[in-house]
Amino acid sequence: MPESPEQITQATPIRDIDRLLRGTDPIIVHASDSLARLAELAIERPSCRVLSVVDEREHLIGLVPVRLLVNDIFLKIVPEEFLGVISDVDDVMEYARHIRARTAGDIMLPSVSVGPDETVRDAFETMHKARLNGLPILDPEGTVVGYLDQLEMLLVWVRATGRDPMLRPDA
Repeated sequence: MPESPEQITQATPIRDIDRLLRGTDPIIVHASDSLARLAELAIERPSCRVLSVVDEREHLIGLVPVRLLVNDIFLKIVPEEFLGVISDVDDVMEYARHIRARTAGDIMLPSVSVGPDETVRDAFETMHKARLNGLPILDPEGTVVGYLDQLEMLLVWVRATGRDPMLRPDA
C-alpha cells in the first residue's frame, strides 16, 4: 500500500526540506552581543524569527526568539506598560531580570534545535514543545548550519499534501 502524502512529508528529513526552503539563513550571535546588535540583525533578516547564540567554538548555547527581544526592548522604553501586569514576587524578579538585560546572554533561552536527519514531524514537535516559530539546524558537531521556519515548513507540507485549497477563502 502506497504511503499517504502526510506519511511521506512527516518522514521527510530536515536536510531535504531545508533544500526546498533555502531562503532563510540563520542569524548567529554571541552571548556578549548587545540587544541593539540583535535588533539590527533581526531587522536585516525578518524571516528569521529565532536568533542562535553560539560560543567561541561556534556551538549553539542558546536561543533568542525575536518576540522576546522585542519585549525586552519595549520594556526598557516604556516600562510603565509592564508594571500593571506585575502581581507577585516572581513577576517582580522577572521584571528586574529583564530591565537589567543588555546582551544576548542575558535574555537567551536554553538551546533547542534539530539535526539534518530528523524529520519534519520531529521539527514541528520540537517547535511546539519549545513554543518557538523557528529552529536552528545543527550539524553533528553542534554547529549551526541552517534555520528552519515553522510557517515556511508548514506551507511546504500543505502544498505537498495537496491541502493548500483549505487555506483559500473559496474552499
